Amino acid sequence: MDDMTREHYLALLSWFGPQTQGLGALLREYGTPQALLTANWQDIHAAEQLAAAPPATQRALGLARKHWPRRNSKAPSVNAVKAPSDIFIPFGDLHYPPSLRAAPDPPPWLFCRGDPACLLRPTVAVVGSRRASHAGLRGAELIAERLAAAGYTVCSGLALGIDGAAHRGALKAGCTSAVLASGIDRASPVRHRPLAEQITQTGCLVSELPAGTPPAKHQFPRRNRIISGLAQATIIVEAALPSGSLHTAAAALEQGRDVYALPWSIFHAQGAGCLRLLRDGATPITALADLASWFPGVAGQRNAPEQMPSGSAGEILQLLGDDGLSLQALVQSTGMLIPQLLALLSELEVQGWLTLSDGRYCRDNRKPCQSRTSC
Repeated sequence: MDDMTREHYLALLSWFGPQTQGLGALLREYGTPQALLTANWQDIHAAEQLAAAPPATQRALGLARKHWPRRNSKAPSVNAVKAPSDIFIPFGDLHYPPSLRAAPDPPPWLFCRGDPACLLRPTVAVVGSRRASHAGLRGAELIAERLAAAGYTVCSGLALGIDGAAHRGALKAGCTSAVLASGIDRASPVRHRPLAEQITQTGCLVSELPAGTPPAKHQFPRRNRIISGLAQATIIVEAALPSGSLHTAAAALEQGRDVYALPWSIFHAQGAGCLRLLRDGATPITALADLASWFPGVAGQRNAPEQMPSGSAGEILQLLGDDGLSLQALVQSTGMLIPQLLALLSELEVQGWLTLSDGRYCRDNRKPCQSRTSC
């Protein structure tokens, strides 16, 4: 992209800032900012893309046309790309991801920190609940690790729970991209900022929002369409009803992308969204081996399951399921005396098979999933 066209995009950014709904589709229609802002106003006003845009976008377009090609010097976004480590990728740039360019409402630009080349690789989104179970966290980590090892970029939203597990799993074997609902200098949650820094070493942080933009509730649905738009497929590991993960799945379907979901127990509230997706036609992933059927290159990357304990110990591990069980529930299920049961639970905990969390015994997520479980 030549310097003049890049300057035109920066001028456009100074007028629109974070309010960009419909702008990317208009740029796709007209090709460049100059063509858009010098075109006949009646033709633009009649465009379907502008009609679908909110009033704020239409007002910004009118102001930008009036003052073109000057920047809006009063806008905070005029200084949005000053950081040397930040990369500005306008819609017309060769480094703009083709999969995202084809989405119904593509962002007119991206800000990137890290290696933007990972955005051009085959990408799979792995997302899910913030309040995830042990099984969900382990499943997300293993799925992401397998995909990254096969050469895929794993895309997620840096949130607590499933998103964080997916990023960590991908970092073990390859690269990952994190799409933010804030400027790339304001990664959130705060406790994931060290993880964000790790991601920039081999992958990248991505946002359509200018530097300095804080995270806000209304920006997360817009962020979700970028996650699904970057990916050829979206895997929902664990999701409640309602949830942001289901918004991501809906965006993926609108964009014509594949959606996969992991099945959960009907008594597992955080997995109810996945069951709804499966009911509505999402493709189920019932075991890690299933990845090879849908994502080329993943075949042959399976770990042999560790031999589970036999006898009463093995029965207890099978009973724990997705959410774990309390001591009282285990007594009722096994019929064992409390002293005998506690001794067995302590032995399994020492061996690393289970852990005690919030009064419930749960399968430890450090242990590999068995060959045909729903993890």
